[in-house]
Amino acid sequence: MGRSLPATWALLEMLGGFTCAEGTFTSSEVDGGSNGPRRSFAFAIALGSSDAGTCWLFATTLGVGRVRVYPRREPHYDDEVVYAVRAFRDLVDVVVPFLDEHLPPSHKRAQFEAWRAELLAYDATRATRQGWSRRPRRLT
Repeated sequence: MGRSLPATWALLEMLGGFTCAEGTFTSSEVDGGSNGPRRSFAFAIALGSSDAGTCWLFATTLGVGRVRVYPRREPHYDDEVVYAVRAFRDLVDVVVPFLDEHLPPSHKRAQFEAWRAELLAYDATRATRQGWSRRPRRLT
């Protein structure tokens, strides 16, 4: 993405609350080719196409991730729009600080905290192996 809108506190709080209802955190092992298996992480919001504006709001506010449209799976379903962040540095530098600050106490918060712990533990081992470290970017 690269560009982001100036974010007001109320907007960030609304997006954090929206994440409680619609947010998804994933972690999986994927084939890393000649380097062997590696971990893959993602944060996503998936909605019907009639709510595509909310996915675009996440993308423009956070300034990272992509919005994609998928055709309906069944004739009576709506098309699906997905906002997803998969780039590792964007997850660590943008998504984690945003949700640390704006995701309210909830079952979704507990899911996020478990995912964040796995993500940051993996980041620490990656940094050690590759010899680098970065500080997260704050939205507010």
